[in-house]
Amino acid sequence: MIVPETELQPMSRERNSSPETDEGTTIERTSPEAVFELLADDTRVEILRRLGETPDATVSFSDLHERVGTVDSGHFNYHLKKLQGSLVRKTDDGYELTHAGRQIIGAIHAGTYTADATVEPVSTGVECPTCETDLVAEYTDETARIYCECGDPVEYFFPPGGLAGFDREGLPAAFYRWNYLAFQRTLAGFCPLCAGRMDGELVLDGDAPRMTSLAGDSPADTAHFEFECRRCGNTRRPLATSPAMVHPAVGGFLADHGIDVRTDPIWGIRERLDDPRVELLSEEPPRIEVQFSLDEDGIVAVIEDEGSVERVDRTSAAGSNGTVDGRESDG
Repeated sequence: MIVPETELQPMSRERNSSPETDEGTTIERTSPEAVFELLADDTRVEILRRLGETPDATVSFSDLHERVGTVDSGHFNYHLKKLQGSLVRKTDDGYELTHAGRQIIGAIHAGTYTADATVEPVSTGVECPTCETDLVAEYTDETARIYCECGDPVEYFFPPGGLAGFDREGLPAAFYRWNYLAFQRTLAGFCPLCAGRMDGELVLDGDAPRMTSLAGDSPADTAHFEFECRRCGNTRRPLATSPAMVHPAVGGFLADHGIDVRTDPIWGIRERLDDPRVELLSEEPPRIEVQFSLDEDGIVAVIEDEGSVERVDRTSAAGSNGTVDGRESDG
């Protein structure tokens, strides 16, 4: 049976209990086909755009109608009702975007669906620790690449809409900061693409890129983690040392010596460290130890096979030391 559009039937929802949630939690799902069908009309996209002008406020029917600019109020009302539920929420005060609606607008601004950008190679200002040639950054096909002459590039997604916010020389650092934030979400167990659960595994096959390594001669240093989303299959392959770099205790240690891991790219940090090293503690299960030294102060982090930092110990030239992971301290 075909439902006449004039009946304005709400989109059908499939109610089920998600196997990823605890018992007692109910999730209502709308088919992806139905949601994307909503965006096939220009008026509906314009409604979302106009609501996105004030994303933190509700908009009355009359104000929204004026913003969209359609002459026929019946035509406007028809398309507005079609959006309600998945992308637009009706309240006592008017209309507002749902989180999914905000994501659609965010993707439009980010250029996810509309932009095709390219950035020619630009120097990072740092030499590769292995081959001592210039590390170069470039961008194409929504992918930032950092590479040199001695190995495969480091690659990660960067939204094309973000390019406009930085000058050419500032793009390599912008690529790093975006990836740093995405990795924090990954390490916390959330997929950066779909918010599904991500699981990590330490892999000791030695095929991680050496140009961003912290101790290029150590076999453990070129190990890597493989994170995979249970829902969408998205994967990430950061260096095995990455969980230590985002740990607050390690970040605090580096900050004490003028290094901000949130903004200073990893490829520029290595040359400022005194003899960094990575050691393999065990192969089954795989565990590694990462040590950084600066100005006769040091910090050691033990990283478990799933990506957690088991403990962090800080030492100093004066001989004081202690565990700074929040569980114990003796100095």
